[in-house]
Amino acid sequence: MSKTKKLSGMLLHRGIPYHYKEWTTWSGEQANGYGCTEFNFSPYNVSYLPAQSEDEMKARIDDFIDNHDKYVRLRKLHDAGCEAYYASKKPGEYTGD
Repeated sequence: MSKTKKLSGMLLHRGIPYHYKEWTTWSGEQANGYGCTEFNFSPYNVSYLPAQSEDEMKARIDDFIDNHDKYVRLRKLHDAGCEAYYASKKPGEYTGD
């Protein structure tokens, strides 16, 4: 049995909705792809997860679900790096933000 189901115009893989989209590029060419907005929270913080094919979209969803602990570790490393950077600055010093 396939793990992909149709859900009110959306596609569904492992309980995560995603969609197929077609558009015209700035140069007038036709383009298409898949997108998912379901990982816009910590530890992922990805507002839009794109993919060029449905298989790639499923693989990216699988990666996020199956490797949650990896993304938690990466988020902690990222946050620690930001904290160390800002802690190294003098009060009022330009930080590039």
